[in-house]
Amino acid sequence: MSFKLPRKFIIDGFFLFLLVLVTVTVTSIYVSSEHTFYWWDYAGYNTATVNTANLFRDSPDKAWGGVIESLSKEKNLLISLPLVPFILLFGESRLSYILSVSLIYVLPFRLLLGAISAKLIPVYPRRVFWSTVLLSLLIPMSWIPTLRGYLDTGGCVFVALAIWVYLQDVKLKSWWKIPLIGFLLAAAILLRRHFAYSAIAFFGAATLQVFIEFIVLIYRRDTALKYPRETELPCPKDQDTAVPFPYRCLFLSGIKLGLIAATSLTILMLVAGDFTRSALTVDYRNLYVAWSLPVNDILTRYADFYGLGTWLLVLIGFSAGILTRILVSAGAIFVSLFGVLSLIEWLLVLRYGYLHYTIHLTPIAVLGLSTFFWTTWLTLKGKVRYLMLGVAGLYLVVNVAVGLIPLKIDVSRMFVGNFPPLVRSDYGEVVKLVEFLRKLAPNEEPIYIAGASNSFNANILRQANRKLNPPEGWWKLNTIGRPQIDSRDTYPLPELLQSQYAVVATPFQQVLPSDEQVLRSHEQDVVKVVYDAFTQNWEIARDFQLLPEQFKLENGVTVRVYRRVKTTDTATAVRTLDAMQRQIVDRPGTQLDWISLHQSIYTSANYSVYQGSDNLYKIVTHPIKNSQKLDTSFLYLGSISDQVKVTGKLNLPNQQCPGVVLRLTLWDKQGKLIDSAEMAYGQKSAIGFNLLVEGKNPIYLLLEVLSSSKQDLTNQCRLEINNLAVSR
Repeated sequence: MSFKLPRKFIIDGFFLFLLVLVTVTVTSIYVSSEHTFYWWDYAGYNTATVNTANLFRDSPDKAWGGVIESLSKEKNLLISLPLVPFILLFGESRLSYILSVSLIYVLPFRLLLGAISAKLIPVYPRRVFWSTVLLSLLIPMSWIPTLRGYLDTGGCVFVALAIWVYLQDVKLKSWWKIPLIGFLLAAAILLRRHFAYSAIAFFGAATLQVFIEFIVLIYRRDTALKYPRETELPCPKDQDTAVPFPYRCLFLSGIKLGLIAATSLTILMLVAGDFTRSALTVDYRNLYVAWSLPVNDILTRYADFYGLGTWLLVLIGFSAGILTRILVSAGAIFVSLFGVLSLIEWLLVLRYGYLHYTIHLTPIAVLGLSTFFWTTWLTLKGKVRYLMLGVAGLYLVVNVAVGLIPLKIDVSRMFVGNFPPLVRSDYGEVVKLVEFLRKLAPNEEPIYIAGASNSFNANILRQANRKLNPPEGWWKLNTIGRPQIDSRDTYPLPELLQSQYAVVATPFQQVLPSDEQVLRSHEQDVVKVVYDAFTQNWEIARDFQLLPEQFKLENGVTVRVYRRVKTTDTATAVRTLDAMQRQIVDRPGTQLDWISLHQSIYTSANYSVYQGSDNLYKIVTHPIKNSQKLDTSFLYLGSISDQVKVTGKLNLPNQQCPGVVLRLTLWDKQGKLIDSAEMAYGQKSAIGFNLLVEGKNPIYLLLEVLSSSKQDLTNQCRLEINNLAVSR
């Protein structure tokens, strides 16, 4: 007896095979056409995923430990886990990584959009499903974020699942869907924090839908009471109920949505409590203000991301689908509200311009296009139908070609911008620069990179070194790439003081408004000030010597290298800081009052300065990176008066330490020493101290920790200063 597959399974299998084939083919051609060194976001999760896969190969226990530890961070490794088997099986190349994201996350995402569309358009479900999936292939932004290395579609899969489950039963009559939706939204947030905004849009859309339904029920009830013979009451028992039916419905819907939110929050607290508490307390709008673009700029970018023609088709699709009642009303209302709220979040409130944030709007674009095509097919007849569908289809084909092909094409904003494979024309010159720096600094000597653009920055050099010297040697290139952003970072003085080399690119390299990885304007003065220090020959630049080698990069960029020839003294450091503060008008966003002069908060595993919630400080003399010495010099940047008192509690954990000396000095902006005071401390475990200095027009305060013999401290005299306060 022969077994014959049903015809519908054969058709489904064919379209699934076609989807996989197109995904693999386009991805392989695109990634294989690239010839570059990836940087910043384009390299971040690729590197993390490959490292995680290698760790699972070498030590699964350590790998799981690393994943669990990452749950407290903003970017955890959960989203990389499903990709690990693929990487282990097919290797750690860029193509292997992008294919893993495309097949494990993007392909299910496309299928889910087809399933959602089939719930919205109640005709020919299989045809609607596959037509929507195929339409998603014609949206460039369903490809580009993944091709650039982002795996954020993994979070969107769970958001799409939550929407699909909700559309099955918008009244949530099945109790099990409540915790399921809560779990799916929490999972999306756990994978990538910014999907919290999708959860907000979800709850906002569901809440507004409940209120719309409430208003409709009120209207229908009042109409029924006014014309009892012509209109049926919403509920047969409405007249006999103490609480009127519309209010009862509103109350029950509120309870159900509250339970979904409670489920999500509970899961987030159980799985990633530290991360969740931080997310609830940190002001991310202020923290990420550098990425928030002006409204005009963000609208222009999203026109380039999709093409104005695409948004026009989406608008027509949803409008026509609702007006002609082709769409299921409850589902259409929810999806439309979700789309509007998402647009408000990303285009008017947050205004982040990076490519991966488009994943929040791509589902709306795909569903709108599907609605347009099916509404046109079902409502129009004859030549008009075929003309509209033909023109729209041709536009989408041309649009996706314009977005992906490796040719610079200047077209109208009706079409998408061009996002070709990344190719560096100066690839060989970057290789020469990296190899030169490796020979200069073979022992991880710090190298300051005075430039942070999308074509030249510290991360590009590190990633180039990783690619050229895999896998054990790449950390040997110790490039310093932060501070980088004014509103997020700090003054670059400590990093410059510890650097043994400085790499300066001219003209000044900064992020441009037209770049894919973009910042708002005037956010990189912390980078520019170091560039100016060398190009304008500041006093601190004279502690370095310009080397004869030069490197010519693309776009007319020339790179020069400086070698430190002497240690910068305290007076020069103070004058340099004063010059930095005069040039950087607003204090950098995370700059503390106390800073270490020998450590960088960005490169030190154990930074020496901590700020408490009560504005008191804690200082620990941690070892300086790549040195046997302890970090012992701390500068105070806060405002001070002519008389300054410093108090705190000194703790010497090691009883073998013979004692330490605390020295406090007062400096003016010209780097002149005004006054000093010092006090010796013995072997007591906890000692209160009180130092007083005074003088006219002081600007800075320097606290130094010395051994009793006035030599460098060793680990034997590692100490803590708690409750450090400055009275002025």
